Amino acid sequence: MDRDHLIDIRDRVLARMVADGFAGADPFDGLESSVFRASGLGRFRLARLAWLQTIKRGPEGLRKAVRIPPTVNPKTLALLSGAGKGMVLFDVRDRLIDLQNPDGGWGYPFEWQARAFHAKRHQSNAIVTSFVVDALLQSGMQKDHPALVHASGFVAQKLWRDGYFAYFDHVAAEIHNASLWAAFALYRIIGPNDKAAQAVERVINAQQADGSWSYGTRSHHQFVDGFHTGYVLDLLHRLRASGMHGLDNAIARGWQFYRTECFDQDGVPRSFAGRDGYLDAHAVAQAMASLCRFGDRDGATRLAVWVAENLFDPSRDLFFAGIKKDGRPDRRNYTRWTQAWMVWALSIVIENTDPNPSSPQDQTMSNFDPTKPLSFAHPDPNRVEKEAALRALAEPEFRVLYNITRAAASRAKADGAMETLYGLTRGMKTLQRIGAEQGIILGIRRGG
Repeated sequence: MDRDHLIDIRDRVLARMVADGFAGADPFDGLESSVFRASGLGRFRLARLAWLQTIKRGPEGLRKAVRIPPTVNPKTLALLSGAGKGMVLFDVRDRLIDLQNPDGGWGYPFEWQARAFHAKRHQSNAIVTSFVVDALLQSGMQKDHPALVHASGFVAQKLWRDGYFAYFDHVAAEIHNASLWAAFALYRIIGPNDKAAQAVERVINAQQADGSWSYGTRSHHQFVDGFHTGYVLDLLHRLRASGMHGLDNAIARGWQFYRTECFDQDGVPRSFAGRDGYLDAHAVAQAMASLCRFGDRDGATRLAVWVAENLFDPSRDLFFAGIKKDGRPDRRNYTRWTQAWMVWALSIVIENTDPNPSSPQDQTMSNFDPTKPLSFAHPDPNRVEKEAALRALAEPEFRVLYNITRAAASRAKADGAMETLYGLTRGMKTLQRIGAEQGIILGIRRGG
């Protein structure tokens, strides 16, 4: 991979976003059309839904015809300033504080109609608020800053329901990734608390038998998509790294599902689990970051190269919104939904890529996949290299690898595959030994 080429692409897109003042189009901003507003149809829910879908699915030129103005989305600014454990590319702290609503939250700069709710322009919600909180903390803002204290009050008081956090303060729809984001934001500001713990436990309990999470609890929310699955896994990963216990099994099962169902046989992400079709760039961006989070740098790098070849438009210095079913690019330009997410993800890949690809550490890691069960032959000629790679893993990835290996050993034992079991058992013992050296205790079960 040419790391400098990825940096060049990232910086060209960033330069265009800066030139545009971070303002642009969004897939869900159709109700901002001055033509639609003048029609009077905005009074009717079904008309709002139909119009929004028409703009979302229509050609890019339609937006100009119906006069939808470009807007600056707080989530765009948050993604470019460290939200989602990304890179701090701009100092927009003051601007984000200026965009905070009187209730303490942040919202989208457009009116929005979903099947479950109708939101006003700038109305505070769980997702935007959580991303902004994450960005402000990533920028170094202290937890007792008035903006963060105010935000924690909005999350804890306005969004809290019986066991979960709602998306908006005026609805009760339960959406798993939104509730988990709000729980994480509150956890980051005030530390361990009962509401965050209850919300996390509820998300864990909502995990399905195959390791997946549906989008939410309502009948029309029973779909599983790639980028929201990535949201949930990343948040559970970060909560565990922050000290929350009892998440290992859910993370391991979710990660196995994600890798199996949310990528095709070539390693390209899917928008929806288990099926191919339109490929949304948002799902690709989240996939690059999640692969990095869970230690698959090679997979993230390969995907970044694919992005440079298939999603970047050098004639316009932007990323395509996606790839259509017929393989043609979707040329629409969405600032928050596409450009900000792709810049965010590429920055994470770049940060996780060694500038010197010939270094010994890079060579060792390139031969080691921490997302697959760890097995040792006896004797194993690659033991020294494998153990070096294990010691280089961060604790969250180390724990995930242990759980993956333990699950594989259980299956091998049940199947009577004793030779496979012996190799996996040696892998588990090695993980326990190296973990103990680094203060990571594995394999202890309460009450056992």
